[in-house]
Amino acid sequence: MKWSYQIGSIRGIPIKLHLTFLIILLAFIWLFAVNDFRIKTFGIILGFGGMNISTGLKCLLGAIASVLFFSTLLFHELSHSFVAQSFGVHIRSITLFVIGGVAQMEEIPKEPRMEARISAAGPALSLSIGILTSAIYYYFGPVSLAETEATFKNVALIVVGIIAFYNILLGLFNLIPAFPMDGGRILRAWFAMRMPYIDATRRAVAVGKSFAFAMGIFGLFVFSPILIAIALFIYFGASEEEKVTIISVTLEGVKVRDVMTGVPDVIYVPPEWTLEQLIDVMFKTKHMGYPVQESPASPVLGVVTFADVQRVPASDRATTRVEDVMKSEIISIGPDADAFDALKLMSTRNLGRLIVMEDGRMVGIVSRTDLMRAIQFRGAYK
Repeated sequence: MKWSYQIGSIRGIPIKLHLTFLIILLAFIWLFAVNDFRIKTFGIILGFGGMNISTGLKCLLGAIASVLFFSTLLFHELSHSFVAQSFGVHIRSITLFVIGGVAQMEEIPKEPRMEARISAAGPALSLSIGILTSAIYYYFGPVSLAETEATFKNVALIVVGIIAFYNILLGLFNLIPAFPMDGGRILRAWFAMRMPYIDATRRAVAVGKSFAFAMGIFGLFVFSPILIAIALFIYFGASEEEKVTIISVTLEGVKVRDVMTGVPDVIYVPPEWTLEQLIDVMFKTKHMGYPVQESPASPVLGVVTFADVQRVPASDRATTRVEDVMKSEIISIGPDADAFDALKLMSTRNLGRLIVMEDGRMVGIVSRTDLMRAIQFRGAYK
């Protein structure tokens, strides 16, 4: 099942909606439609539940407020992307999930000032939108908290107040000094101006985990499942950022050709072989996947793995041929590509190996094991 759908593009950046986004969208529509949450200190009403109008109209107004708010969330991600593009970073896409928006960049520059500017762009825009809409709200309002009449002005002011409140909240939340929030990257950039990048990452991760731990304890103390969930999200997000950074820095400068098994050492299997013959080769060579070719000089027809063999009953393996179970889609990478890009491609596509192609022909194969071994060796050396 396809989970993400492209709904358009802005400046060459594909904009996608993940199916889980519908959950949070519907939740916000319901929240704005039925709630009459009032912040008396600021004179703000965050919902249409207190208005003397039909439920259908409340849902319609809740939908309008939700769409406008999530549009500003998209602008938040676009601001990151536009600044990143100005530094030459390729943006694969922006996807709206249940947890918010994610701009998928090739790689955030490790130069501290660039990373800081890219990371700060989103919160800066959200806070700017929040401050501007707050000024509009208080210039034309605020809405009377005593009795909220269902007038066009009151409806418009509540929508503006919702956008103001949640954008300020979004901007401040993203400035929390913990990964995966923007504040964690800004903190890492600040540390990186004073120490090596990996050490800066580890220190920023430690700060983020401490923040998450404190938030989790507070959440338990006040019995708040939301705070506990956010604390867990921050803690595991920080841990993942540390792992990815260590791997990317360790593999820095390593090309696919440096770790691949090159031709003629690549073991291939003919398409007419039976699966029993293939299993015998797997047992002897200790590999879990092979390119399928008629001969060493012929084009690659596909890739066959142990997982493909397992899907065939043992009783049928003597008569089933490799060409019957192999994957014809060949996912390849160039020999001069970064080794870290190969690892990211394997993780994204859930693969154990990639065919290395140059000028339309196979020049080698690189496996996840090759990359993990390189990480271990270079890590020990460094």
